Parts: sequence; structure tokens; C-alpha cells
Amino acid sequence: MYAQRNSPLAEWARQDSVPHNDDFDFHSTNPLQLSRAVRSLKRKISEFRPDVLNPHCPPGHALLALLNRSHQLPLIRTVAEPRPPKRNLLNRMLHERSLHGLIYSSASSVERYRDVFDLRNVRQSVILPGLDLGRFPPMEQTGWRAKLGVRDDQLLAAIIARMSPEKGQELLIRALALLVPAARDQLVVVLTGDDSRERRGEDLKVMAHEHNVTDSLRFLPRLSDVRTLINELDLGIITSVRSEAVCRIALEYMAYGKPIVSTNINILPEVIRHEQNGWIVDPDDPRSLADILLSLLGDRQKLDDSGRRATQLLHSDFTLEKVVEQTIDFYNAVSSAHA
Repeated sequence: MYAQRNSPLAEWARQDSVPHNDDFDFHSTNPLQLSRAVRSLKRKISEFRPDVLNPHCPPGHALLALLNRSHQLPLIRTVAEPRPPKRNLLNRMLHERSLHGLIYSSASSVERYRDVFDLRNVRQSVILPGLDLGRFPPMEQTGWRAKLGVRDDQLLAAIIARMSPEKGQELLIRALALLVPAARDQLVVVLTGDDSRERRGEDLKVMAHEHNVTDSLRFLPRLSDVRTLINELDLGIITSVRSEAVCRIALEYMAYGKPIVSTNINILPEVIRHEQNGWIVDPDDPRSLADILLSLLGDRQKLDDSGRRATQLLHSDFTLEKVVEQTIDFYNAVSSAHA
């Protein structure tokens, strides 16, 4: 496997001892670096003799399409990108003339691609993400409520995301400001994640102070392991206004039986089913988020029922085993058609 240098995929491959090469920056504009990457890829394809080529990023797609002219292998692109593809001649040629298969990580991407390209001759499939359940075993309580100063009668929720504008934490702050003080006193929300170039946790603290909701929030730096925190939550919250082609954190909430309140952005409503394993709100409507939070305060039965359905849905639809099975089936279908 070839991975972008310093990418999450490269780190996961290292952690799981998956044979890989992450020596190259496929996004580089340096012709010498790209030339070395091409030579390395060409050599590895000749040595390994794969049955299928499966790039996951535009630069990888372009390089493998170039190299595949001499190999004529089935070329399958995986799209895990929330933005529409670029409309240019090169991109059109790469998708309409070089591709044999296209895997979408979210149904929300299908129309974005079909609006730009003529994909009538490209086999396509939506394969939703899956979680390795073995990494999320049952856990003992580790005292997060006490550490955070959360009373037994308060609902504990969290937004686990970088402090970027696209993650929309301000939607929560505005929703909290719409609650009457007595209701707001029944809720504590943890905000944890890395600062981004565009915004820091300190900026959100200022916003919380301006809206007089500081007492309902707890700010934490990024946690190296969020599982113990998730295990003790009553509710997961996702307030994204952009991005979310995969949204792993939603699956992690579900692994520990946590219901989710989420915006209706990209893949999110495909994972969080309204009034089943959670609730969906519009990212421009803090009132709808406030109303749902208010309805959940003190309603332990509703939270427990939705959390139980979250676990059931995860095990039926979002396991790593299901992703592997669907991907292999798609590889075989494309290879058979290509033969």
C-alpha cells in the first residue's frame, strides 16, 4: 500500500503493521519528487502484480491512470471527499476514460460526481464506512463526570472535533443561549479537539462568554484516546457545517451505545437516522438543536432507547467486516466486467 506522507492512513498502517510505503508526497509540485514516486509505483506494480488498482486521492488517481496505460488493470477510485470534483478537461478524462469502478463513501457524493462527469460506463457503488469493533471493547467507568465537575442529575454530552469553523461548534453555543437558565443548568457539554489554523479553543471560549453559556461547557485539549470519555457520555453531538464524508466519531459514539444529535451534512443523515439512533437538525437552526436538547433533559428512557438502537445499527450496517465484504465483491464485479 502507498500512502501520502504523514497522512492518517500512513499512521494507521504503522499501528497495524500493514506493509506500506509513505515516503512520498503525492501532493508535491516538485517534479523530482513526483518522478521518484512514479518510478517507485511502477516498480511495485510490476513486482506485486495486483489484480486491481485502487487510488483514494486525486494525485494517486492521476499517477495510477498514467502507469496503468501499460498494465491495463481494473482501476477503481474511492471517493471520500465532501467537495464536488473539479470541472476541467484532465479530471474529465481521468474519470470518464481511465476509470472502471468508483466507490463512494457516502451517497451524498453520488450526485456531485454525476453532475460533473459522464459515468455511464463506470461501475459505481456506495460503501458506507465501518468500524473495527474489536477496538471498542466494554470499558469500566474512569470518573470523567467527577473530573469535569458534572453533577449526577446533569446530562453529559460532547463534541469531539477539531476547533475548526467547519465543525460548527458555534451552533451548540447559540443553542445553549436559547435555553432558559434552569434548563441550561441541567446540561454539560465537553468540547475537545485540536486547534485549527482558522480557529482555536480560546476563540470558542470567548464566544461562549459572550453568550453567557460558559458554565455549561468544559474545554479539553485533544485526547489521545477518546473511548473512556465516550463511554461515560449520555449523548454525542456533531455540529458540522461542512466536510463529513466518513465521520468516524459517529460510529465511535454508536460503539458505546450513545445516541447522537447531528446536523444533516453529507454522510451524517446516512449514519444517524432521525428518531432512531439520534436526531437530525439543520446547521443553520440553533433553535431546533435547543429544542431537541430540551426534550432530552431528564428523559433517560429516550436516551437509553436511542443508544440501544445505535449499537444495533452499528453491528448490522457499519462493521469493518461488512466494508471488506462489500469492497471485495465490488472488486470482483469490476474485474469480471473488465476481463
